[in-house]
Amino acid sequence: MEFTLPVAPGPFTQLGRVLVADTLKLRRTAVLWLALGGGALPVLLNFLIFYFKGQHLIKPGQNPWPQYVGMSWQTASVLLLPLFVVLLSGLVVNLENRGGWRQLLAQPVSRGAVFGSKLLLLLGLNALAQVLYVLLLLAVGVLLGWLRPELGFQNHSISLLPVLRMLGHTYVATLGILGIQYAVALAFRGFVGPLTVGIGSIVSALTLLRWEHIDLVPYAAPTRVLRLLEGNKQLSVAAALSPAEWYSLGWFALAVLVGYLLLLRRPVTD
Repeated sequence: MEFTLPVAPGPFTQLGRVLVADTLKLRRTAVLWLALGGGALPVLLNFLIFYFKGQHLIKPGQNPWPQYVGMSWQTASVLLLPLFVVLLSGLVVNLENRGGWRQLLAQPVSRGAVFGSKLLLLLGLNALAQVLYVLLLLAVGVLLGWLRPELGFQNHSISLLPVLRMLGHTYVATLGILGIQYAVALAFRGFVGPLTVGIGSIVSALTLLRWEHIDLVPYAAPTRVLRLLEGNKQLSVAAALSPAEWYSLGWFALAVLVGYLLLLRRPVTD
């Protein structure tokens, strides 16, 4: 009698299984709440500013939408968004404690599936937070039109295309930070190390904003893309990627490669 060994699942099947398992683990952590809160916090801050001080920011008869969107995006992109990506990357990698990593790496799935699952989870949560941010941003603008009709939100329209373009630019600008922090989180054992590296890099990037080669610094990319947001009467955002975004994509690709190599070399007993 001949016995046939079971066929190992394909790489995409393995990736799908690990991704489902990682997604289910979110229910026991603060990661999902961080993604939701990361999209809501900048909008809440800007709502309070315009609700209490909007009459000092908007001239009578002026279209309030461009200034409202511009201020909101600046509030989010300069500090809150980079910090959110740093926290998100560290938390997703540390869904498993040290014992959990031993168990995960000992399972009959490839390390490529483990690496790809957490990367896709990071990309998805980052997208979720930013899409939620845009939806809340528009909804709160409408709400301000009801609560503070003298500001004029209800009397002017906003074009969605520039907002969607800005969403795309901002997402691309965060990829460099996400990739680097993912690799750093895989290199460290714990949450404190990646958090320290991330905060130090954000502060350094803000300090170097006037440097002529600042586009090379991935942690400054979300701030650099703010230059694409223009217009006093109507919003206008260029479709072409800025240099900071191209460098962000380059940093992302390099960091993903380094992170994958780090995971390949990680011993099961670690």
